[in-house]
Amino acid sequence: MSPINEKNILNMNKLCVTITALFACILTMQAVEIDPLGYVTVNLAGNSDSYVYIPFKRAPEFVGVASTLSANGTYDSGEPFTDGNNSGSWDNGEAFTDTNNVIALGGTPGLTVNQFVYVAVTQPKRYYVFLKSGTRAGMYYTVVSNAAASLTVDTAGDDLSTAINSTTTLEVIPYDTLGSIFPGGVGVHSSATHSASSNVRLSSVLIPDHVTAGKNLAFPISYYYYSGTAAPGAGWRRAGFSGTIANDDILLPDTFFAVRHNIATATTVTFSGTVQMAQLTTPIGTIAASTDQDNAVALPFATEMTLAQLKLYESGAFVGSATHSTAARQDVVLVWDNGVPGKNKAADATYYYYTGTNPPGQGWRKSGDSGTLVDNTIVVGPNKAIAIRKKATAQAGSVLWTVRPPYVPAN
Repeated sequence: MSPINEKNILNMNKLCVTITALFACILTMQAVEIDPLGYVTVNLAGNSDSYVYIPFKRAPEFVGVASTLSANGTYDSGEPFTDGNNSGSWDNGEAFTDTNNVIALGGTPGLTVNQFVYVAVTQPKRYYVFLKSGTRAGMYYTVVSNAAASLTVDTAGDDLSTAINSTTTLEVIPYDTLGSIFPGGVGVHSSATHSASSNVRLSSVLIPDHVTAGKNLAFPISYYYYSGTAAPGAGWRRAGFSGTIANDDILLPDTFFAVRHNIATATTVTFSGTVQMAQLTTPIGTIAASTDQDNAVALPFATEMTLAQLKLYESGAFVGSATHSTAARQDVVLVWDNGVPGKNKAADATYYYYTGTNPPGQGWRKSGDSGTLVDNTIVVGPNKAIAIRKKATAQAGSVLWTVRPPYVPAN
C-alpha cells in the first residue's frame, strides 16, 4: 500500500495515523473531523485473473439526518410487482407492492428534485444511501429518486421500519463505476475490436454472480474497454452489448470483481477516495433451499484484515463446525490470493471456524491442517479476496454480517 497524498490541503491541521501498511490522514478544521483520504496501487498480473475490490468510498455529496419513513403510493424501482405481460419491467396498470421506502430528511436540506437520479451524459452518477447509525447501521440502499427533503430508495426487500427515525444519520454517496476506476481504460489493456477472442480481447473486468443459487459460480457479466472508432466510439462495453457505452455501469462497494489479462504484460490500478470510518453491514445467505451458496463479498476498508478481525463467527452470521470432518463442515471462507496466478481458478485456501474442544481449542482452521490455529492469518487485502460459502439449510434465507474496520474504535 502507499501513503496518502497530502498535497494541496490548505489551512487544515493534520493528524496522520498509520492504518496497517496504509497511512491515512485525519484532517480537522475548527474541531470538525473530515474523513481521511487515501490511495493504494494494486498490481494486476499478466495471463491471470486478479481478484480486487475497492477499499475506499467516493466522497459523500449529502450528509444529513433522517426524519420518518413512509410509502409514496406509486411504483418505485425495486418494488415487487406482477409482470402480467412478461416484459421484465413494471408497466402502468400492473399490480405492485408499495413499500416503505421514502426517507424524509430532517431540517431543510434543500435538495434539487432528482439531483441523485442518473441521466446519461448530463448526470452520469448513480447514488446510494449509506446508513451511519441505527439498527441498520452499515447498510446501503440505491437511490431511486429524491425530492427537496426526501430520498426514495430501493430497499432490496429489506424492512427499514425500525431503522429510520429522527436520530438516524446518513450519507448519499456516488457508486464507483468502470469509468471512475478505469478512466479511459487506464489500468487494463484495451481492445481494438469487439471480438471475444482472447488474442484480441486483451483484458476483461469480470463481475461475480449474485443471483444464481449454488457454489463455484462462473462470472456471468464481463466488460472490456473498446479503443476503436466505430459508433458510439471508445469506451467501456458490456460483453454482448457492443453498441452501448458502459462507462457509467456501477461497481458495488461490498463485493469483489476480477480483472483478467490475456497477455503476459501486467498493469496496475490505483484506488483512491475517502477512508471508511464506520462499520459495514451486508447480508449473506442462501438463495435456494437445500443448496450451498457462495457469497462474493468485500470489505471497503483501508487495511488488511485477519480471520479473527472479520468477526464472522462472533457476529452470528457464520455457522461454526463442531468437528474437523469435511462432510460435517458448516460455513467456510474461500480465499483467492493474487500471488498465485491463474484463470478461472478455484480458491487458493479454505477456512472454517472450529467450535470443538480438541487442542488447540476453538478458532479458525485451514482446511487440511486441523491442528493449527490460524486466527491471525490475513485473508483480506489488496491482493486477497474472499467469498463466504453458506451451508445449505432447509429454507433459503439471509443473515446480516456486521464488521467494523480495525482502525475505528468501538462506540
